[in-house]
Amino acid sequence: MLIGVAGGITLIHTTLPGQTEFKASFPNIKIGWMLNERAALALYLPGSIYTFRGAGRQRDRGVEGIMPSFQYWLTDRWWVLGGAGLALDAPAFYDVKDASEAVYYVGPGAVAATGFEFLRAWRFAMDVQFMVHGGYAYVAGGQRLGVGGNVMLGLNFY
Repeated sequence: MLIGVAGGITLIHTTLPGQTEFKASFPNIKIGWMLNERAALALYLPGSIYTFRGAGRQRDRGVEGIMPSFQYWLTDRWWVLGGAGLALDAPAFYDVKDASEAVYYVGPGAVAATGFEFLRAWRFAMDVQFMVHGGYAYVAGGQRLGVGGNVMLGLNFY
């Protein structure tokens, strides 16, 4: 079994409307199974928050995803991850004021990440991670591209 959570900061770029900003990176969650000592299959749920300045009030939304992924440890502590799946452009759960703001958009997406485990105890590991994820969401008026480069601190259970 593999369970991981991570959070940090992201430099995120979105189109429609076009903007680039530093924001929070969460909820980055991975759940999966170890195939052997160095390889795992996981369902990775990346997330980066951005400020939506479209119609109505300014609010937070997330470029998120549901990405089946493969994680491989190149050394005892350094790993890489890659995956592809469903990208989501979704409202931030804490910033929905009424049902009209709870609009979700979907499309294709991908994720690539690497991390280094700097602390291990029992079956837990803390790591520092760098992740790039993004995708297209089909919105009214076209496609919204969201791409985030994230630096995060993670906690994992193996």
